[in-house]
Amino acid sequence: MPAQRVNAKVCMNQFSLPILSFVTMRTSAFITKLIFLLVFSMACNWAWPDIYSNGLQMDVKRVGRVYSFTAAFDTPLTKCAAYRFLTDYETAKNIPGVVEVLAYRQSANKVKVQLTADQHVLIFNVRLHSAMDVTEKPFDSIAFTQLSGDLKSFQGNWQIESNPRGSTLVFKGLVEPDTLIPLFIIDHFVKTGLINKFSAIVQLTEKRKDMPQIICTD
Repeated sequence: MPAQRVNAKVCMNQFSLPILSFVTMRTSAFITKLIFLLVFSMACNWAWPDIYSNGLQMDVKRVGRVYSFTAAFDTPLTKCAAYRFLTDYETAKNIPGVVEVLAYRQSANKVKVQLTADQHVLIFNVRLHSAMDVTEKPFDSIAFTQLSGDLKSFQGNWQIESNPRGSTLVFKGLVEPDTLIPLFIIDHFVKTGLINKFSAIVQLTEKRKDMPQIICTD
């Protein structure tokens, strides 16, 4: 049976960032069936080992309805090259599910980013939208705040640190989803979704090391 497309309020993780989504249900009978399937899936998969690619470290916490999360990993890129990678917003198209990224530079260190992505949830394909205000601080950090989109709130920042082998990237974010799905189910998808998205970013930095680098001073 072909997957159905649903327009819904969803939870998302971003351009260099990870995207989370949940379908808003309208009938109690359908909610009950869907929750049963989600709980069953969670029970089957919760025992997966926490093995992250290339030293990726993840920490996810929830206080009330707000999730805080941190991702950190080493890259073979210099601090300058890592900054160029993060501010090459077109790169986000290589993250699974991302359909379109449009970046509009407002000034030397200010960018508006429009992100469109598809997320598969059980039998559904959900299309996600987010508009973000990005502030760049060469070559140390990139911070963003969602202006509008499928979350009640979303903000985060990348910190770039040099290390003997290249650089270390640290992402910290806060997100409040807009969904009717119970939070204990969202907890599972937040964790697995973030691992998948950030693992893809780690792989992209590995591929980036083989590309010609722009000369700049860290």
